[in-house]
Amino acid sequence: MATETAKVMRPFASWFTSIYFAAVALYSLGFLVLYDRYCLPLYVQAGFALASAIGVFTMKRWSLWFSGITVPVILAVELSTLNFSTSVAGFNPNWGVLILNGSHVLIVIFAACASLLLIDKRREFK
Repeated sequence: MATETAKVMRPFASWFTSIYFAAVALYSLGFLVLYDRYCLPLYVQAGFALASAIGVFTMKRWSLWFSGITVPVILAVELSTLNFSTSVAGFNPNWGVLILNGSHVLIVIFAACASLLLIDKRREFK
């Protein structure tokens, strides 16, 4: 007889957080490919976010610690980028800059939500 594998029931918090971290990793890698291949903070952010996404998706306990490191990195990179962008061009000189600055604000807000959701569901990780 074939043995059945145990299904892991993932709560909404782990789905949201793993998708968020994967999206941040793709966003960072997209900026690296399109604009500046030598921006080290984006490599660090993308690597940490990708590792956190994989760990949270597999519901591993180490991903909580790794996510605890990843969220401050995301906050630092995105807020410093937003600060530089608003000091150079302003917050809303045209639609392109507004969308870029809005994306940084959304990433920061979702980082706070993701960290709170992970803290809430920390007992379900093995």
